[in-house]
Amino acid sequence: MNVKIVKPNFLSRMFARFCSREMIYTSAIIFTVAIVLWGNESAGRERQRLVQLPSALSFISKDGGSTEQNKVEDDEDLMKSLEVPVSIDLARDLDRMYGRKVVIKGLDRCAAFREAVPPADRFVSAAGMFNTGTHVIFVYLDKYCEIPGKDHGKIKKQRDALNAKAKIQEIIDSGILFETYWGKHKHVTDRGKVVTLPKYEGFPVENLLPVVMIKDPFTWLSSMCRNPYNWLDGRQYVEDGTRCPNLTLPDGISPVSATIKYSMRETRLQRPDKEFESMLHMYNQWYQEWEEVAFPRLIVRYEDLLLHPEEVVDEVCSCAGGSWKEKFTLSSEKAKKNGDGLEGALARYGNATKRTEGYTDADLKFAEKTIDQTMFNTYHYLLP
Repeated sequence: MNVKIVKPNFLSRMFARFCSREMIYTSAIIFTVAIVLWGNESAGRERQRLVQLPSALSFISKDGGSTEQNKVEDDEDLMKSLEVPVSIDLARDLDRMYGRKVVIKGLDRCAAFREAVPPADRFVSAAGMFNTGTHVIFVYLDKYCEIPGKDHGKIKKQRDALNAKAKIQEIIDSGILFETYWGKHKHVTDRGKVVTLPKYEGFPVENLLPVVMIKDPFTWLSSMCRNPYNWLDGRQYVEDGTRCPNLTLPDGISPVSATIKYSMRETRLQRPDKEFESMLHMYNQWYQEWEEVAFPRLIVRYEDLLLHPEEVVDEVCSCAGGSWKEKFTLSSEKAKKNGDGLEGALARYGNATKRTEGYTDADLKFAEKTIDQTMFNTYHYLLP
C-alpha cells in the first residue's frame, strides 16, 4: 500500500496558518461571550462603555475631523471671541481669513518707551496708508485712553471749547494725536526730516509712539479703488470707469505702475511724488520700512480693530502707560463721511468671496508672486 508522507514543515505551516486566523476569530468570540455573561458590576459598566463606543465614533468624520459636538463648541468659542455682532457664517469666514487672535507687533518695545519718556511728555498717534483705519484708531484712543501726567483740567477746557462739528477732534495736550509729525500716511523714512503742520513743530520724535495700521492687501486695494486719495491712477480709473483692481497689463504678466502724489495740499510740507512698479510694490515698501525700524512702534491689523476693538485699544493704551477714561461702548457710527460704519465694514470685509471680488486670475497670480510673503504670514493674511 502506498502511503503519502506529509513532511513536518508543511504541517507546521498549516497549523500556524490555522492558528493565526481561526484562533483569533475563536478568541474574539469567546471574549465577547465572556463579557456578556459576566454579571458583576464592573463588567456591566465595561459592557455599557463598549456598546456606547460605536455611537461616539459615528460622529467622527471620515477625514479624521472633529466631532459634531466639537464643532458646536468651536462655533460657540468663535462667537465668544468676537466683540462685534455677526452671523455664524460671517464669523467662520473671518476665522478662516484672519484667525481669532489679535495680532499686534511691537508690544515688546512698550516698556522701553515708557522708561525713556516721562508720562507728561508722551504722545501716541495713528499712522498707516490710506484706507487702513487710521481715523478709527484715533477716535477710539481719543475717547477712551487717558495718558497720565497731563493737565486734564486744561484738556477738558480745550475740549469744551472745540467745535463739536470740527472734522478732527484733536487736543494736542491730551497726548493723543491725529497723525505723526511727518504725516500719518507718509513713509517712516520722513521721520525727523519733515514736519507736515506747524502745530507739530518742536515735538521730539522720540516722545511719539506711532500706532501703524495695516490691512489685508486684497481688501486694501479694493478700498483704494473706491477711495483713491493720493493714488493718481486710481482717481483716473474712477473717472474713466476702468476696471479696478488692475494689477497687470493686457498680457497678464507685466505690472501696472502706480503714481503716488504726496503734495496733495499746499499747506503741508511733503516729499516729491513717486512712481512705483505697482500698488502692491508700494504696499510692500511702505510696510517693510516700518518693519525695519528699531524705535518703539506698534503695528495693528485693521481687522482686529474691527473685530476686537476693546482689546486693541486696551493693548495700545497700556503700551503708552495710559488707562481707561470710561467703559468701552461699541459704536456703529462712521468714523468719517466716506466710511462704511461698523455694519457695512463687517459685511464688506467679513465675506471671503468679496475679499477678491473684481480680481482677475492674472491679478491673483501677480499678487501671489509680488506680495512680501514673510510680512503677509506675520499678520495671518492668507492667499486666496
